Amino acid sequence: MWTTRPAARSAIRRSSGKLLAGAVLSFGALLIVGSAAGAPAVPAAAKAEQAQPKAEDCLACHADKGLTRGAPAKGKPPSLFVDEALLKGSAHARLECVACHKTATAPHDERLPAVSCAGCHDKQRAVLGGGIHGSRRAQAGSRPPTCAACHGTHDVKPAASLSTQTCAACHAKQVELYRESVHGRSRQRGDLEAATCSSCHGATHTAVAKSDPESPVYHLKLPRTCAQCHADPELAKRHGIQVGAVYQQYMDSIHGRAVTRSGLLVAANCSDCHGAHEIRARTDAASRVYRTNIPKTCATCHAGVEKEYAESIHGKAAARGDSGAPVCTDCHSAHQIRRVEGVPWQLDVIRECGTCHKESLRTYRDTFHGKVTQLGLTRVAKCSDCHGSHTIQPASDPRSKVSQASIVSTCQQCHPAATAAFAQFHPHADPHSKARFPFLYYTNFVMMGLLLGTFAFFGLHTALWLPRSLAERFRRGRGPAERPPEP
Repeated sequence: MWTTRPAARSAIRRSSGKLLAGAVLSFGALLIVGSAAGAPAVPAAAKAEQAQPKAEDCLACHADKGLTRGAPAKGKPPSLFVDEALLKGSAHARLECVACHKTATAPHDERLPAVSCAGCHDKQRAVLGGGIHGSRRAQAGSRPPTCAACHGTHDVKPAASLSTQTCAACHAKQVELYRESVHGRSRQRGDLEAATCSSCHGATHTAVAKSDPESPVYHLKLPRTCAQCHADPELAKRHGIQVGAVYQQYMDSIHGRAVTRSGLLVAANCSDCHGAHEIRARTDAASRVYRTNIPKTCATCHAGVEKEYAESIHGKAAARGDSGAPVCTDCHSAHQIRRVEGVPWQLDVIRECGTCHKESLRTYRDTFHGKVTQLGLTRVAKCSDCHGSHTIQPASDPRSKVSQASIVSTCQQCHPAATAAFAQFHPHADPHSKARFPFLYYTNFVMMGLLLGTFAFFGLHTALWLPRSLAERFRRGRGPAERPPEP
């Protein structure tokens, strides 16, 4: 049952009276004219069209904010109020109410039939049925959202004007994460090129579930979707994004090849590392790729390795907040991760270790092992062969591969006959360090003195003998020729 205010009831009576009087006068006039001229009667459809109310007739009642219908729902009866300002500002501003409410009259029955948008938007309705928003099956049997849920009712908005707030009606959690992301914040600052829901998921009408192989955010397709922006050098330049050839680097990496060439759904793609809706700048402490968060991010796939790293000297330093402690990306890089068995990585990782351990790298380069690796060969001991990779411990720790308890077995990896005496060899010995290697320092001092003294003695000898030798040669050349002895 409708509930109205006195003003609305008075408006209803005035509107009904005008329509009735107009209908009677029109009918009478038609009869008179038809009888006088012998013209045929006006078709019934024309009469119905003449009797259809205009927007102002509908607003005579529906402009009343107190107009409600039926029993209260959740403590409040459903409102039948229509905001004229919103109506005039909508995409349907030029349409009459009866364009959607086709059976409406003034006055009309308490409940009108449901409005069908497909009468005008049949193409959109057809494609919507194939997407996640229009398919009951895709909605797991629940009722799919209506057109009004996204576009509104009397305040209908065109698709181009819809915002992420529209999606929040059903996807509140995802939109909340998006608003705090680097994309959402950029959008709030007025950047119209920042990614929105449709940028990744596709148009609302054609959007499909992420588990659908046709979805732009399907695991195997997501890298290419991200590349639409992040592989565009002009866009990156406009927004100051230092991405370089990040997309191509990823495609050539072990992760990229596993995803795009092998079709492995377990291989990491962009969202596995950066997140989906919650993507943040790598300088943000809440980002999944923030330096101290990287081990935990990598652990989503490499849990065993992360556990070993957490117990290592590097992992403990990182846990203490040491910004200089190496994390996964320092050794393996970020987007161009390569196989550790490959020669390029094995040679490059030596240099990576040297970024922190400069003295150790210098002394290693002076050894046979180091000189061979500089020639491009890897069949000799490298940093990880002796110290380990993810399980690195200080030499004083019994768990270390270079501790007194383990050094022999470590050397035996390459030298099966190695003994304790063999293991006394120090690969990082520095003859210039008097404090750490005093015996080697003085030995080197004596040997250098002996070498320099030898060269000095023989150099002086040569310098003194040379003038005399030249003078003697000159004298013999100018003297009388020696006669052969008499027989």
